Amino acid sequence: MKYAFVAAALVGSVFASQHKAHAGFHQRRHDHAAAAQEDVCTVYTTVYVTDTPKPKPTPSTSSAQPKPTQPSGGNGHFPTNGDKWSITYTPYAKSGLCKEASEVAVDIEKIAGLGFTTIRVYNVDCGVFENVVPECEKHGLKIIYGIYLEAGDKGCFSEYANKQLDDIKNKAPKDSASMVIVGNECMFNGNCQPEQLASYIDHVRDELRGAGFPSTIPITTTEPVDVWESKGAALCDHIDVFVCQVQPYFTQSVSADMAGDFAAQQLEQASKVCPEAAARGAYIGEIGWPSQGQTNGKAVASPDAQRTAMHKIQEAVGDKASVFSYQDDSWKPAGAYGVEQHFGCIDVLS
Repeated sequence: MKYAFVAAALVGSVFASQHKAHAGFHQRRHDHAAAAQEDVCTVYTTVYVTDTPKPKPTPSTSSAQPKPTQPSGGNGHFPTNGDKWSITYTPYAKSGLCKEASEVAVDIEKIAGLGFTTIRVYNVDCGVFENVVPECEKHGLKIIYGIYLEAGDKGCFSEYANKQLDDIKNKAPKDSASMVIVGNECMFNGNCQPEQLASYIDHVRDELRGAGFPSTIPITTTEPVDVWESKGAALCDHIDVFVCQVQPYFTQSVSADMAGDFAAQQLEQASKVCPEAAARGAYIGEIGWPSQGQTNGKAVASPDAQRTAMHKIQEAVGDKASVFSYQDDSWKPAGAYGVEQHFGCIDVLS
């Protein structure tokens, strides 16, 4: 996140605290107690919300760590439609419960109708394989699958993580995946150490290749720009493509009409950490703008500002970014600046 606006270490520390506040409100839905702690003030980048307050996953039998392997060089098959590629999608209703199959069908049809070619999911819970994947296949959409990693006994090589991996191996149509993202800001949240995450990325790659998934499907992870710069070098030899997180609103010096240029500059800057992976493909895993909430310096949270920002983002990086998100997340805490529930952008995209 520290790009042209960062002139001193003090400013950098401000950006880091901004990011932390925002990330705290993208916790999983059964972790409301943790998510509600607003002990950090400002925000910058993001951690996607994933998972459901539904049953906990059953144990997987795969837990042994293999030796790290080299990336396959897979750069995926990413069909784009002009300035549209991917949008983040979580199949949760306003209550936080799982959507009905009929609701998911309406959502996916709308996404396809707007010209997106891909959706990003963060976990495989809440009917992803039962409801989301069939609708994506019906409308010709690809899927960026996610394996969500948490703290404690839900991190790399845990039964919790391996259950998600096993579900992808056993339930995902092999031609449905365009990418697999292992962890979502896992290092930023303190849930992973770089070497541990690198090893698990290799493990996921080996397991999926062994299950017959094409070697062209890239396996990677995603972190904020500053985390890539401070910790990411250890991952460079283990990721197939480069993915970072960018949230322009949480940088006070960025107005809505600057969001696209900011995103492009952040992606270019972050990509320098892992140039070989970035040469195979460099992408933004999450980027959006809130429609409601407090003003953050030059960043205004309003419907008009959101429309302006999202159009600028589409113009600048739309063919390489997953825009965040399909709909508002009413079940989240309001978060810093009162914006966390208001990133739904499907109605302002064209």
